Amino acid sequence: MTQTILVKEDLLAFITCPSCQQVKEEDVSSFIGVKSRVRIRCRCSCGHSFHVQLERRQFARKDVSLPVVCKVRERGYKLKGTVTDISQSGLRVHLSTPVPLDVGMRVDLEFNLDDRDHSFIEKQGVIRSISDLEVGMAFDSTQHYGKLGLYIEFH
Repeated sequence: MTQTILVKEDLLAFITCPSCQQVKEEDVSSFIGVKSRVRIRCRCSCGHSFHVQLERRQFARKDVSLPVVCKVRERGYKLKGTVTDISQSGLRVHLSTPVPLDVGMRVDLEFNLDDRDHSFIEKQGVIRSISDLEVGMAFDSTQHYGKLGLYIEFH
């Protein structure tokens, strides 16, 4: 299994050996200009060989499967779908049915987390990308307090 490593602002990455749990800090600046996905083969001092994938986003994404209701303000749509991944900056939704949407439209989101309390979340954002039924949305703020902030950080 390939582990995903978040690249820090200083272009360093902490790589953990899955065999011995030894952590090594690596300069990955030579890979930042590559436009495609970057997978690196690593070899630990313990002799174990493994692959890592560099995550060059500002915030790491978490794969989830959370039912969501998206209310598109400009068109009065109330759409159902599934949040497929979430990060501090936004989320990706797989819509149940195709509808005409445009990048830049404002959206109100309502969903429950899959935490112990099934916490209800209401967030506002804007559509940033559209590909068939997949819609990428950016939250209005990257600062999350309460249940959503804890979920993104620790769940």
